[in-house]
Amino acid sequence: MLIEPVCEIEVPRETVLQVLEDGHGPVNADGTLRRGYFFPVDSSQALELLGCAGLEAVEESGVEDVILDEASDGFLGGASDRLAIRAVRAEQRFLRDQQMRRWDSSCCLCGRSLPEELLIAAHIKPRWACTEVERMDTLNVSMLACLFGCDALYELGYVVVGEDGTIEYGPRRSIHVEEGLRHIVGLQCPAYRDDSRLYFAWHRKHHFNTQGEHR
Repeated sequence: MLIEPVCEIEVPRETVLQVLEDGHGPVNADGTLRRGYFFPVDSSQALELLGCAGLEAVEESGVEDVILDEASDGFLGGASDRLAIRAVRAEQRFLRDQQMRRWDSSCCLCGRSLPEELLIAAHIKPRWACTEVERMDTLNVSMLACLFGCDALYELGYVVVGEDGTIEYGPRRSIHVEEGLRHIVGLQCPAYRDDSRLYFAWHRKHHFNTQGEHR
């Protein structure tokens, strides 16, 4: 039988053996893994393994939906609703709370103190480019950025943080955002420190190299 996986996940063998019960599913009675491809797994243990891989069985914004062709028996939606499985960044909620406490609900780019719902935990080095060790370096790999444009301006390379921690013009320019850039260029980024310096350097180098390739 050929199947198309929703997504592939990796969980260390030691973690799998700690979560799953001996003698059931893919685990032998002696605590070793059985050889094979498909084994039944208790739903609660399956959810725990998904959590170990960075996934949660909850809905969050900012993630991709995997739409199922057929609704399950317990689906309570209407004709205009769709049943979806969502992959969620496991550390996101913790990351945001941590950064809120650290920066006192202030954007690390424009410096404005704002309501919490207008601030997000932005990765200094994109999450997709981080190793698992870097993703867990939550204090240094992220910062608070506001939804008034700072998050997008940084992420897209309109602004970068220089070697001395000063916010500078990035390689991406547009007359439509010049006014917004003038308000933050020249400010000191409080998230720039010795432990975060390499993450900012990666972001700066990546955008200048990528923009050069597109010219």
